Amino acid sequence: MKELYRDFLKAVDGNRLMRHTGELWKCEFGQTFQDYHKAAEYTYDLMKKEGIPNAELLYYPADGKTTYNDIRMPIAWDATVGRLTFLSPIDLPPPPAFEKDADSLTRIDFQLHPFHLIKGSVATPPGGLVVRIITETQFLAGEDPAGALVMLDPFTMPRAEALVPILDCGGLGVITDKNGNRYEHPDCMSWVNAGTEDGSWHVLAGHRDFISFSVSLSAGDRIRNIATHRELKALVECDGRRYEGKLPAVTALIPGRRKEEVWIYAHMYEPLSGDDPNGVVGGIEAARLMMQRGVPEFSIRLLFAMELYGYMAYIAERGSFLRNEVIGGCNFDALASVKNAKTSNVYTAGRGSPFYGNWLAGQLVGELENEPGALRWIMKGPAYFDDDSFSDSTIGIPAVWAIGEFGDNHHSSIQTMDFLDESVFVRGTAFNTAFVHAVANPKEAYLAPALEQALRSLRATLAELKTNPLGSDAERFAHLYEVERRHLADFKRGLAAGPVEEILSRFEAEYRKLSAGLSADPEPPSKWRKHAAGIVMKRAVPGFPHNLVKVPPDKKILLPDGVIYGPFSNVLANMDGKKDVAVLIREAEYERNSRLSEGNVKKYVDALNFLSDYGYLAVEKRPDLTEEEIVAALRKLGIGEGDLLLVHAATSRCGYVRGGAETVLSAIRKAVGKTGTALFPTFTRPYIYLGGLNKGWNYRPFDPSSVSQIWTGNIPKILLEKCSDALRSRHITHSWAGFGPAAEECLKHHGAYAPPASPASPMGKALECKGKILHFGSGIGSTTFLHYLEDHCNAPFLDTAVCRVKNPDGTLKTVAIEKHLPGHRDFYREDAEKCKFFRRAVERGLEIRSEPLGVGELKVMEMESVFSLGIHLMKDDPRVLLCDDPGCLFCRRYQ
Repeated sequence: MKELYRDFLKAVDGNRLMRHTGELWKCEFGQTFQDYHKAAEYTYDLMKKEGIPNAELLYYPADGKTTYNDIRMPIAWDATVGRLTFLSPIDLPPPPAFEKDADSLTRIDFQLHPFHLIKGSVATPPGGLVVRIITETQFLAGEDPAGALVMLDPFTMPRAEALVPILDCGGLGVITDKNGNRYEHPDCMSWVNAGTEDGSWHVLAGHRDFISFSVSLSAGDRIRNIATHRELKALVECDGRRYEGKLPAVTALIPGRRKEEVWIYAHMYEPLSGDDPNGVVGGIEAARLMMQRGVPEFSIRLLFAMELYGYMAYIAERGSFLRNEVIGGCNFDALASVKNAKTSNVYTAGRGSPFYGNWLAGQLVGELENEPGALRWIMKGPAYFDDDSFSDSTIGIPAVWAIGEFGDNHHSSIQTMDFLDESVFVRGTAFNTAFVHAVANPKEAYLAPALEQALRSLRATLAELKTNPLGSDAERFAHLYEVERRHLADFKRGLAAGPVEEILSRFEAEYRKLSAGLSADPEPPSKWRKHAAGIVMKRAVPGFPHNLVKVPPDKKILLPDGVIYGPFSNVLANMDGKKDVAVLIREAEYERNSRLSEGNVKKYVDALNFLSDYGYLAVEKRPDLTEEEIVAALRKLGIGEGDLLLVHAATSRCGYVRGGAETVLSAIRKAVGKTGTALFPTFTRPYIYLGGLNKGWNYRPFDPSSVSQIWTGNIPKILLEKCSDALRSRHITHSWAGFGPAAEECLKHHGAYAPPASPASPMGKALECKGKILHFGSGIGSTTFLHYLEDHCNAPFLDTAVCRVKNPDGTLKTVAIEKHLPGHRDFYREDAEKCKFFRRAVERGLEIRSEPLGVGELKVMEMESVFSLGIHLMKDDPRVLLCDDPGCLFCRRYQ
């Protein structure tokens, strides 16, 4: 294969690469849909000009609604005006290098540089809007952002975590100077992608309006400095328009002797010279050169579309599962082409879609290891991220992706044509062309090097068993052998079966030899791994769950690893309806060569259960908890007719409850009967000061109509949403909600701004009613009633909290709450049974009854007992609720 590379290296036209990349980059630079169409038309014309046959322009809906395999298409967007003009005096920096002819802080202007206006920004009224600019710190400390732009901190991503709370509070949008290589290039700025409120890479229908800007580090520092010390006003002008349009893609087909296709693909529409007009142009050059060598064995398809979104539209319209139609591909995204680049990382196809191309890539990398003038190509192993996610078993398009070196300049305005190096670009193109040619024209000569690679991999795995033990040695070795065997067997799609079977036999013989004597003993199963062994699921829809389009917006969660950026993708890709989840998790660990913590195992199980609830996965087997089982456990715990409960719930810690939160609520109702009452914490975070200025993005001014502000779990949210008899107290930080005949009496006395744990609080009233504290899977570290003891004993570490509250007209007011609950406590821990308070209380007779339920357990305590013992413990040791860690800055203050 080295000779193939050398031949193509001589043939690649570097001047052509640079010229065409520059022309395509200029088409894409404006980042609007009008520019997308120009870029697609340019690419189509270029393929026609180069003689590539069967070129087509394709169009897909850009309405923000249409869905292809859990990818919701973007809504079209155009703009010609996007300007931020300061009305307050500001110390101007020198113009950045990319804006030599304009003073960038006099006007932060889309016309000067398109990156200034974040895509998706909407129009202002004619004449613009005069707005305040406040800082992120000021916003989090309670300054009202209504109608304002928020200048984010330098390392805050301009994404959902920041955008959602700002929009929730009435902000206009953000200004960001987040840039990876900020210190080396302080006058550059980011092209902002995924600046949306739900993690989508593009704005969708239903997303709220915003206007946002991107600026350089130099500009951002000055904006923050001025806004920190005095009022900063600016005129915002924008004509951004979201509308239902069309998203273009471009394809062509070079017919081979066989109709199965090998893909050359590179995404479009990112306005960066190295990401990815260079990939598109490099792919076209590869096709041009391969055509000069005659008809390939397999047909070669060129496909250039919007990253992930456009590809998934094309894949879905062809039937989604394309394993039988597509041999595999080469992802030209971020093709090696950057100045001073020394390396290129090569990612291969995962187990989900076996690919003989993995071996060809490895052979090429190995043969070029000492090639004069060549880049250093580094095999990084399999991946499912970005456009390699099509290697998923439900799509079946395996690919190899050689990513060029970028440094910290990803999505940076430094990526002009000066960012590229022709000689590196030529080498990157030659590498990819040689690889694609080999895949499209498989030869028996490739089998022996592939076998040698597989044997080296097997021996390396054997050595790894000793240095990095994971799971069962025998199982791990067998699984990784099976992965490599699948990739070797994939040669049968291009070659006669006989020679392939011969190398498979030799590979199997070596495996049997090396595996002899390996221990088959499994590691002792943890609680959650044992539970996962009882769960079997299969994929129900094609593609990874990217956008969760089946899930209502207010029910969406963040899936582990962003789905495609970690072991969770391996779990999904290997899911076959036969293997249990514990096996899938171990396989993912083996493939990633890293161990998942017990917490992550639970997180994966919870995520899989969530996906099954919304139809992404089908359950073949699972130990579901039923209402009857829950009621029985509550009865065994001593909960009966007429009880009053304070309920802290983390139901997922017990496993999957059939029917979810509604089942749990129904079971608790049945347990306490018609004469019983249950109260649930519905706490919120409107703090702007609680022992210190607020620094968390989970701050929201209190709004009683917003159930989404509740942070104490799903059970209380469902209670308020689904139960018509539910009542809620008025308190703005520590409200409670519940049902039952005593609920109103317990809830009505607590003032909105009273101390959160006062005698008039629901906890105080529940104590008067001789209530019980029920922990439904949550562990006793969440026992809020201990704060009632602090209030009763006038603990010195209670302090005033300052909060923001939304008025009925949308304005905000500031309130102070005395005797609030700042800082740390000794019982804020997973093993709260070992904290000072509970150890001493149990020694003095506190009974904490428990009953197993699924993976977790239920616990109950009598409030009177906790209170009476707690009073004595607080008198004996006023610090009993504080920790003794000298590193805890809060608790050590009160020694």
